[in-house]
Amino acid sequence: MPERVVTNDELAPKLGLTSEQILRSSGILRRRWVEPGTATSSLASAALRLALDDAGLDSGNIDYLIFGTMTPDRFIPGSASAVQKKAGLRHIPCVDIRATCCNALYGLQLAAALVKSRTAKRVAVCLADVQSVWLDLSPAAANISMLFGDGASALIVGGEERESSVEIVDVLLATDGAYVDDLGLRSPGTEFGAGVARDLTPEQCRPHMKGQSVILQASRRIASACRELLQRNNLGIEQVRWIVPHQANSNLLAQVARALNFPVETGGVISILENFGNTSSASMGMALDNLRRSQRLQPGDYLLLPGFGAGFTWGAGLCRSLV
Repeated sequence: MPERVVTNDELAPKLGLTSEQILRSSGILRRRWVEPGTATSSLASAALRLALDDAGLDSGNIDYLIFGTMTPDRFIPGSASAVQKKAGLRHIPCVDIRATCCNALYGLQLAAALVKSRTAKRVAVCLADVQSVWLDLSPAAANISMLFGDGASALIVGGEERESSVEIVDVLLATDGAYVDDLGLRSPGTEFGAGVARDLTPEQCRPHMKGQSVILQASRRIASACRELLQRNNLGIEQVRWIVPHQANSNLLAQVARALNFPVETGGVISILENFGNTSSASMGMALDNLRRSQRLQPGDYLLLPGFGAGFTWGAGLCRSLV
């Protein structure tokens, strides 16, 4: 995580809000922002080095890198190559994925397939975003700018059981491009101009969100994906001990738990929103790490990992704690 802490008290006056309004709307008290000039790949490579140390591995043990981000260092090339260099990895395949807040789910699904097919023995899934540099810190963009923090996480996916291993049981994903303009960043790109061109408004170069559309579709789609995933694995929600979601906002997390009739007394919904905000691609990995380090995870525990992102793309992962 970046060192700089940005509290609601600091941010609220710029957005024309009170600290209490931000907390009530999002569940966020503070978030971390990078110092100017910090590249997304720098956060990602730092997280990967921590993950390797934690797993007792070195850079030579990784033979495939998947990097999920929606805030790349540059337009071309993909930022996975920058992570490869900064983390000291060998000349392995490195690829970027741009499934926004579902990057963790896509990364886990792809990594599991690479390992099962024996294309790779160990895959590093890096997840990072630096949102702060894009935010419009004015009342006009308060509903989106209050949410985001910067951060990174990294997961090591392999075929062998190790200390604190979590098995990837199944991942379900879906997309509906009819909502492509309800959440995202329009430029640069061929549809709205290859750069900050003369005919683009400032709004087209900043993140935008149709809040009602996002919350309505997210709550419905996530719950539906979770039910379908559990059904195809012959499980009921009562057999899930932990829900570890993408950290969008506290209201959405609560809505999903209610829609699923999740028995919170048997486990819990993991939230790190209060201290870190919505860290987009990184948030699910960060929440998983938070749960693991809490030492509450028991052998045999089922974890449900729901996510929703721009596109719209959504889905859920099912994992099981092994040791």
